[in-house]
Amino acid sequence: MELWVRANGETVKLQGSLKAIFEAVLEKFKENPQILAFNGTKRERRRFKRELREAGRDLLRAAENYLNWYRSCKRLFS
Repeated sequence: MELWVRANGETVKLQGSLKAIFEAVLEKFKENPQILAFNGTKRERRRFKRELREAGRDLLRAAENYLNWYRSCKRLFS
């Protein structure tokens, strides 16, 4: 998946799995960045949009929610 965001007048491209992108978002940004574009597989796009809707278009909150969900699933299936 690829995600382009703008924060503090700087445009950044994040690339990798959905988990890796959300981890990078939480590391790099302290305030909510503006989403410019995203691209990925159909499943990644659906999951990304679902997380954004549930978080009220707040990318940082969506990242936290997704990573919490991902960690809970890893515990269930390990």
